[in-house]
Amino acid sequence: MSSPPVSQLQECHLIVLSHGLWGTSDHFSYLEELLQESLAAAYPEKRFAIYKTKSNEKFKTYDGIDLCGARVVDEILEETAQLRTRDGLLVTEFSLIGYSLGGLIARFAIGMLTYRKYFESISPINFVTFCSPHVGVLTPGDSLSIKCFNNMVPYLLGNSGKHMFLKDAVHLEHSDEKVPLLKLMATENSIFVQGLKKFKYRSLYSNIRADIRTSWWSSGISYINPFEILDKNPEVLIDHDGFINFANGSKFELSFLDAFAPIILDVNKPIKFTGLINYENEKKLAKYAQVAKQEEDYLKNFFYRKLKWLILLFNTFIYVPMWMTWFVLFNVLQLFTSFFRVTRESSRLKDNFCIYNIVDQVATTVSNAIPIHSASSTPLLKPTLSRSLSEGYSNELNKLENDLHDQGDFFLDSVFDAITSSNNMNQSIFNQQSQGDKTLVTSISKLCSIPIDDITDWESDYKLLGKTKKEAFEYYQVLESFRLNMSPHQREIIKNLNQLEWSKYPIYITKTNATHAAAIVRHEDPTFEEGKTVIRHFCEQVFKLD
Repeated sequence: MSSPPVSQLQECHLIVLSHGLWGTSDHFSYLEELLQESLAAAYPEKRFAIYKTKSNEKFKTYDGIDLCGARVVDEILEETAQLRTRDGLLVTEFSLIGYSLGGLIARFAIGMLTYRKYFESISPINFVTFCSPHVGVLTPGDSLSIKCFNNMVPYLLGNSGKHMFLKDAVHLEHSDEKVPLLKLMATENSIFVQGLKKFKYRSLYSNIRADIRTSWWSSGISYINPFEILDKNPEVLIDHDGFINFANGSKFELSFLDAFAPIILDVNKPIKFTGLINYENEKKLAKYAQVAKQEEDYLKNFFYRKLKWLILLFNTFIYVPMWMTWFVLFNVLQLFTSFFRVTRESSRLKDNFCIYNIVDQVATTVSNAIPIHSASSTPLLKPTLSRSLSEGYSNELNKLENDLHDQGDFFLDSVFDAITSSNNMNQSIFNQQSQGDKTLVTSISKLCSIPIDDITDWESDYKLLGKTKKEAFEYYQVLESFRLNMSPHQREIIKNLNQLEWSKYPIYITKTNATHAAAIVRHEDPTFEEGKTVIRHFCEQVFKLD
């Protein structure tokens, strides 16, 4: 079909949705419907095209962030061309939305699109992620269970697992250096960050409860997780006034966004800690311990941690036998299938190999890249088998797959919960007993931007914490409880990505423990109502055109 002349084309804003691990395009059905309604009401004169990616459905997400990203790029170029030849629409604006692993795939795709000069004639507007582990899922810590977990699980999730756990090594051309792909994608002068900078708005959503695999420190790009206590101790809750109260008298006062309370927190409004912050007695604090009930608390915590392991065993061998049978047997098959698929499709990456290089090195090569003069010059992809099958699924099979997918999330969360269980289930924002009404007023944004893992001596490093030594000590007392012991790669990723401007939204979902699925209302479920509020906020407040 010949392409209409530009003068006869109507301008269009293309919005691409990228699903997560094991996902399908149907996971975005609710978001797509609400976004269409919102845009039609707010901008009746503009044309929008929403496209849900299909080439990475289900176990194809095992094939690696890079290969999945290359497929998404092919789909974007194809859809851009189809809109022109089929619908008479000229794409002039572009937005990309990623969910879970789909957010990382989307970031890789942005680098390839930049290399292909896609943004020379198309303006990138919104980049938004929901529960995407930007810093990876390598669990911080040095216990034996964590080390075993970090070294075993990546190889059960194919190349994508290696990428997410930072276990891969990308060899940089013209250099002997090898770095994990996620670190390369966060390197300041890489084509991935250069492409991300082009977007007018960058936003992210992150669960702060019952989503351990994509906790706030990773999906919120943060040096700490101030909400970790919500996962460690199920008895701790944020009340409707935004307070977390602890047994030792400490308090953590948060602020919700107006009109979206008590679900979406405001990272910029003042928050207040109340507890022990005693600058004058700093020397004594190191020796201060909770003597009262120490043995009782230790015994209680011992059984609580063992209970988590029992829950994990129960989930594994009794509660989810159907899911376990399906996952283990089918997963082995899919790992082999993924290996052959990656080998067969590796040419997609070889054709664009120089995107792995740093921008300074690749500049001359980019000038020789295949430009997107017009979408019609892009070859069209043939429909994939997974696309044909996904369009033909019955409602019953979709429901079964949704249940299995949710059970998979629940099982993995129980594994993460068990291996990261704390030695102190009663841990407070302040580990010391409260003595007096000492307070610290700050913001989530400020608190999460301090690299506490890089600070060994607060007095010598006090300028990283505050303007004065007293202020620095107050921050240190709070942040010390949140030290995660991240790897150098993880800290570097956070540092580099936070040099970009992000709008960050912590979301607090309590009506279900399947918060990862509820965040985008992955399928119909009466307990996902809070997720609908999140999507409404995204459509009304976050997705912008000017």
